[in-house]
Amino acid sequence: MTRAIDWESIRAEYEAGCNQSECSRRHGVSRTAIQKRIEKEGWTQDVEPLLYRKVAEKVAGVVAGCTPQKKAEALDAEAGCRAQVVNRHRDEWDAHKQHVERALTDADFDAAKLAKITAETLKIRQEAERRAWGLDPSEFSKPAEAGLTLQVRFGDARG
Repeated sequence: MTRAIDWESIRAEYEAGCNQSECSRRHGVSRTAIQKRIEKEGWTQDVEPLLYRKVAEKVAGVVAGCTPQKKAEALDAEAGCRAQVVNRHRDEWDAHKQHVERALTDADFDAAKLAKITAETLKIRQEAERRAWGLDPSEFSKPAEAGLTLQVRFGDARG
């Protein structure tokens, strides 16, 4: 009977700085098997993606040793929360667009100024929320390397 290999532990140790030979010795797995897994799954010893992935797991409610079903449920719940943020942002811009169109149609300078100030306020708040929720487009490269964060592309919100 084949014994189960704890690839999660091997990966965690490797990404925390353990070399392949030491991981091989500790877990009784060939160094070649570890090397193949590293290449296949893109393991890295750069701690920033590892830390980003660990934070994302904790935020999503993923705990070490949880079943794949529980992990999928936690990630699905986190994705649902983030989707609500994105949908609310879209709704806010749709409402704002109506204010702009009304100001332009009525040639109302004060309403146009208010629309501009409102747009700037929305932009600032939404950018901060996107960063807080891990949805900031400039941060996409980090979660993609870590392999655990929902990626959503945003169009031009001014439109």
